[in-house]
Amino acid sequence: MQGSDLPAGRSVELYVRSLLPEGYHQSQECILEHVTELVETETFTDRQVHVWGQQVPATAESAQTTVGEYVLDRVTVFREWAAANGCSLSPAFELREVDDMLVDDQFRAIRFPSVLLVEFLGDSLVCVSPHAVDGDVTTVPGRLDALESGDQRQFDPLDATAVEASPDRDDRSRPPREGDEEELLTTE
Repeated sequence: MQGSDLPAGRSVELYVRSLLPEGYHQSQECILEHVTELVETETFTDRQVHVWGQQVPATAESAQTTVGEYVLDRVTVFREWAAANGCSLSPAFELREVDDMLVDDQFRAIRFPSVLLVEFLGDSLVCVSPHAVDGDVTTVPGRLDALESGDQRQFDPLDATAVEASPDRDDRSRPPREGDEEELLTTE
């Protein structure tokens, strides 16, 4: 499809998890190729690809690095979008106990999905996939197919001020709040 009926300025961020079992990388590559095709046909104006690890500690205090805090901030923003739109990102961001063999301790971590698609219209966050609405799951390939065909659900955008973030910034979009870990547990 040349061009699109979608509003101008729709860009995407694709987050892919590293260190996956065999077979997942082929799926990630197919999704990346599909996103690239949608940029070429002007369905998307731009795309960024981010590679992240398997998980991040569930609190900013436990994250201990600027990159860890940035990733945790992004997950929080994605969950804010989901809550505002009556969606669930579960089980995309599974909360689990992790054994830290270096210090012989445990900590809570958020496990990342193998692939995550985040859509923006201008600077506003408009969709995160995979997500579920009333038990109906929209996968990343399903969302890409819907966008390509022009037959997709529109969501309420999350204000641009909530989604501004950069891993090398000196300040934070918001300081950690008391109860952030509990919020992660209850927003699904």
